[in-house]
Amino acid sequence: MKQTGVVILAAGLGERFGHDKRLASIGPQAEPMLLATIRSVRASGMPFVVVLRPGDHLWQQELDGMEVDWVASPEAHLGMGHSLAAGVHATQHWDGWLIALADMPFIQPATYQRVAEALNQHKIVRPVLQRSGDPLNGHPVGFSRSYAWALIQCQGDEGARRLLADNPQDVYLLPLGDEGIVQDIDRPEDC
Repeated sequence: MKQTGVVILAAGLGERFGHDKRLASIGPQAEPMLLATIRSVRASGMPFVVVLRPGDHLWQQELDGMEVDWVASPEAHLGMGHSLAAGVHATQHWDGWLIALADMPFIQPATYQRVAEALNQHKIVRPVLQRSGDPLNGHPVGFSRSYAWALIQCQGDEGARRLLADNPQDVYLLPLGDEGIVQDIDRPEDC
């Protein structure tokens, strides 16, 4: 049976936010944003790894205490692509990867499962929010094993956008009703 896991990218500096946005309070329990994202991914039942930046001791200790796998991306300061590459490299034994962003804590656990299921038939799965007007592209984006090498080569701040743009024939748009797939937190008022 294929094993697909989630790579949570949490190595950014959150410069637009003004401080470490992974600590931003989310929901009625005022849970730190990164922990809310982890809780949702964990509830999906899928394996996952969190990508941090080097020297991120507070989060490394917190995740160790929660028995959460993490990896430090030595080149995280060069952009999201480097973090993505580090996460996929650390999980090369997986057959597929869902790339999740730490600042998207509202994605439902079932959404991770649906993207992973679609990845059994498609090389790349892009969730799309269906609502009136144009559909909106969302996260997490799923990649099959055939893209492992390309993901490990990602660099800069573009993440995997280039892979999506260069391989439209491999992208399956998965219609979903989960508003969380398009809700990211860039500013304090987004919480």
